Order: sequence, then C-alpha cells, then structure tokens
Amino acid sequence: MKRIIICLGFISMSAITFGQQTKPSQSFTSSDYLQKSKHQKTAAWIMLAGGAGLAAAGVAVDASNWNSSGGDVLLAIGGASILGSVPLFIASGKNKRKGMAVSGYFQMERIPVVHQADVINMSYPAVSLRIDL
Repeated sequence: MKRIIICLGFISMSAITFGQQTKPSQSFTSSDYLQKSKHQKTAAWIMLAGGAGLAAAGVAVDASNWNSSGGDVLLAIGGASILGSVPLFIASGKNKRKGMAVSGYFQMERIPVVHQADVINMSYPAVSLRIDL
C-alpha cells in the first residue's frame, strides 16, 4: 500500500512539472540575426588575430631559447584559438543567411499626382517582401 501511494505521488508530481518550453518566448527578427552575425564575426576575427599573435610569439620564444617549453604552450594556445575561430565564422555566415533570407516591411510611399492643375503628393501603402534564393 505504501508503495502504491509513493508511486502515485511521483506520478502526480511528474504530471504537473514542466521540462521545457513548448513555444519559444521570443521570435528572432532579421535584424536580430544580422546583429548576432556581426558579433560572431567580430569575435571570430579577434580569436583568429589573437591566436596568430600567440602562435608567432610561441615560435619566436622557441627559436630564441631551445630548452624552454613556454613557446610550445603559446603555440598550442594560439593554434587552439585559431581553430576555435572557424566555428564562429561558420555560425556567423549561417546567421547572416537567416537574417537576409526573408525581409518584409510595410511603409507609406508618396507619389506625385496631378490634381486640377496642381501637383500633389499622394500617399499609398506599400508592402515589400524580399526572398533571397
């Protein structure tokens, strides 16, 4: 009897708890994807340049002092930083493609129209949808 009550308690607790969201709390717009892409590309360039600098410093330390292992450590860290920048470049490209894939907007356009011997600017709604293939 105790086992049944404990099992029913665990089942009822698992039924009322949530594991994860079924709907995302926010949807990303194209400008969000483009901003994310820009930040990722900046971080990737920083990692690439820093890794190249560390690798060059490691080679210089190794060339000047044959008995030191400090140059090997700098070279390894620089190489890891260079390799770590590659996934950031790839992710940046993917986010840029997502941001540029579909962009749509609504705005009021103005067109000059001749009305009773006068030229007036008439407003009309314009909807634009751009899909890059």
